[in-house]
Amino acid sequence: MPYNLPRMLETAIEAANEAGKLLRKNFGSTLNVNLATQHDIKLELDEQAQEVITRVILADFPDHCILGEEAVTGNPNADVRWVVDPLDGTVNYFYGIPHYAVSIAAQERKGGDQWETVAGVVLAPEIDELFASAKGQPATLQGKPIHVSSRTQPSEAIVVMGFFKSIETIDHGLQSFGQIIHQVRKVRLMGAAALDVAYVACGRFDAYLEYGIKLWDIAAGQLILENAGGRVESKPLPEPHSFDVQMWNGKIPLAELLKRAQP
Repeated sequence: MPYNLPRMLETAIEAANEAGKLLRKNFGSTLNVNLATQHDIKLELDEQAQEVITRVILADFPDHCILGEEAVTGNPNADVRWVVDPLDGTVNYFYGIPHYAVSIAAQERKGGDQWETVAGVVLAPEIDELFASAKGQPATLQGKPIHVSSRTQPSEAIVVMGFFKSIETIDHGLQSFGQIIHQVRKVRLMGAAALDVAYVACGRFDAYLEYGIKLWDIAAGQLILENAGGRVESKPLPEPHSFDVQMWNGKIPLAELLKRAQP
């Protein structure tokens, strides 16, 4: 299906900025909790931010589909879908930690249920940093090209990890954490996967690892990372839109670190 890629990237940026305004306005205020579990929180604001994003996208592309963490809207048979996490890092946000993001990716159907990400945006509202890229274009931060780090030695590397919500994914992550931490300079746990990936793309981190992460957390960041020179290995899981992922600068021997981390 032909699509206007520059316009789609502009729409993604506009939608992220509009959601970011809403999130900044409400940051630090009393928040309505829709659902609280042991390892997660869902806010009414998550849904409101997704509604803002949906309104902006469907105004420009009314025939497209929105696959979001909070809902699926639009045309389910569309050849373009938008993969949206309106508030990545909800727990950080709820606790007043200013490390969260808006993540928006546009994907083109390649046949059946195969999709290719063609545009992606990750916005960190509190520090007003916008990461963006599109198919065949450089990855950028604030409009300037970015690239992954040049570090090759694990002893110099910072690896960022996420811990998903199930007992199995947490235990798997802990096994890897226990071994990796002895081989790298630092391991960080930041709580916002979209920013984890974006930070690898711009060279702040050298690798990101998580088991059981969702598509909407990483779709935009993956394109940005790959267009910044990084590498991605992603293993689909039985649960819909779930993956084990390794994303890194393509230079540190991440596979060797993880082999040593196997129980």
